[in-house]
Amino acid sequence: MPTLIKFLTGAGHGSRRTCFQLIAQGKVTVNGLPATGTTLEIYERKDVVMVDGQRVEAVEANVYLKINKPLGVVSAVSDARGQRTVSDLVPSEFSHLRLFPVGRLDKDSTGLILMTNDGDLAYQLTHPKYEYEKEYHFLVDTQLTAAQIDSLQTGVMIEGQVTVPSKVVKVYVTKGHWYSITLREGRKRQVRRMLVAVGNPLRSLRRVRVHTLKLGELGMGEAEALSDEELAALRTE
Repeated sequence: MPTLIKFLTGAGHGSRRTCFQLIAQGKVTVNGLPATGTTLEIYERKDVVMVDGQRVEAVEANVYLKINKPLGVVSAVSDARGQRTVSDLVPSEFSHLRLFPVGRLDKDSTGLILMTNDGDLAYQLTHPKYEYEKEYHFLVDTQLTAAQIDSLQTGVMIEGQVTVPSKVVKVYVTKGHWYSITLREGRKRQVRRMLVAVGNPLRSLRRVRVHTLKLGELGMGEAEALSDEELAALRTE
């Protein structure tokens, strides 16, 4: 029997953190009574679990998709302003599931997004204590100086805090200069702000890797299920 928190994350109601908040806000009931804890064991064929008055149906299997997010697409399940979201990129065969994006990617950035209904894996990949790597490729008009690269790698000041050391490598030159940067933290719009801090604002940003999962040759706007090998590697610590 799953615990309430595992039942909710497995049914696609978001990460563990999101589901904790739903319970704390009194939005979750079990058999008509407000849920008071996360470790309550749920009898999936007997107990009635509801979120905001809607019954939560158990999902038998977890799904894992990687998506190459295009420009202008929001990294969210829905958007109040009617903007296109990553959920719109999920293939129709999975559209009945409550898949959610693991982490975020700016609207004006492209690249790798993982969509799943596995809250435990989402928690593992996004919690700061694990310090999983995220690799981005960015484009600048002017080649970075040695001093700028050194600053990016050792850490720059953003809103009173120095960024965690990163790795910067030049990858190729095509209508500008492309670099790879690998981070072990995830502040809001971090790469863009780091480049502004060293005086060389970027023109384009693409995420190419999260932990062991790579974007590879996936086409823009396309989605594909993770292979068994990709999923096993992603779960390693």
